[in-house]
Amino acid sequence: MIILLIMALIYTSWMIYLLRGWYAISVTSLTAAIPTQGITIVIAFRNEAPRIDPLLRALSKQDYPAALLEVILVNDHSEDLFEPTLESFSSFPFSLRVLALGDGKFGKKQAIAYGVSQASHSWILTTDADCTAGKNWAKSMMQHAETSGARFVFGPVAFETERTFLTDFQKLELFSLIGSGAALWQQGYPTMCNGANLLYEKSLVEDDPYALNRHLASGDDEFLMHQVYQQDPQAVSFAKNRETLVFTEPCYSWSVFYYQRKRWASKWGAYRLAHVQRIALGVFLANLFYALLPLLAFMSPVLIPWIIAIYGFRWLMDGIFIHEITRFYNKPFNLVRYAEVATIYPWYVVISALAGRAGKYTWKGRQVS
Repeated sequence: MIILLIMALIYTSWMIYLLRGWYAISVTSLTAAIPTQGITIVIAFRNEAPRIDPLLRALSKQDYPAALLEVILVNDHSEDLFEPTLESFSSFPFSLRVLALGDGKFGKKQAIAYGVSQASHSWILTTDADCTAGKNWAKSMMQHAETSGARFVFGPVAFETERTFLTDFQKLELFSLIGSGAALWQQGYPTMCNGANLLYEKSLVEDDPYALNRHLASGDDEFLMHQVYQQDPQAVSFAKNRETLVFTEPCYSWSVFYYQRKRWASKWGAYRLAHVQRIALGVFLANLFYALLPLLAFMSPVLIPWIIAIYGFRWLMDGIFIHEITRFYNKPFNLVRYAEVATIYPWYVVISALAGRAGKYTWKGRQVS
């Protein structure tokens, strides 16, 4: 009983720590100032033909001077027909280039690195091919960099989808990850970010931040952030601004969802920063603890009321945190759906972490080890 109470107290303290970090982040607002710095939007894609059209339509509406914005799409050996979609954007308002990753090079990291090397401007804005953003996205991210003095800015990402258990599961998890990453940065421990919404100086990738992890299919975002933080902790910043929100698509099948999470988890063992390693291990152990509680209830039924209370308190603390994130971005929070997701989440984290450490998987038609 004492051990259970201690673990519950530790977890509660952790969630309060994250909440304090989130509340402490200054909210930035978009001003009417005209941008003066050039941005190159770099997007790596593979087998994304159906998504190219909504992506370019969203980018064509960016409120940014045409001479200061260019878009570079880097084709990572796609096997579908995306060219007809590109031909329909002959009147694209900004400079639009489509590059092909050469033979012997593959993967998102090398595609982005190649796109950055060909960029005309000194600032790089990255997103994914299955994303869209509002018209003020580029401007608001650039304004945040200028006002904060940061050289690496990470922004929020959200889903706008139909309502199913799978899509709602991903929506709640993504808000939790975005909020946790921002809160930890505010507390001085940048850990997580999302490559679907990053702005950074072109010079930051000249030292090849992926030299030690190029073999991993994931991590193009976090490994770069970690390297920037090592060089200058003040250079990293989170843009807490509704205008910087990027929308992405979820996985629509459980098999694709499983392989995506397996890909994400595969990078955990390659983290180099001590605080990132400790946080990743702590998150795994905390969820392992909650996942094993039913076994403890089976072995010692007298503890069942305590175990139920501990589960309930975790639901409460996690729910408060996620609700605060969704509330800031004016997104709905379904309490019933949250309770369903929170119930199975500890087992999901444990399984994902273990799956990411072993075996091969297929992602976008390519087998990855």
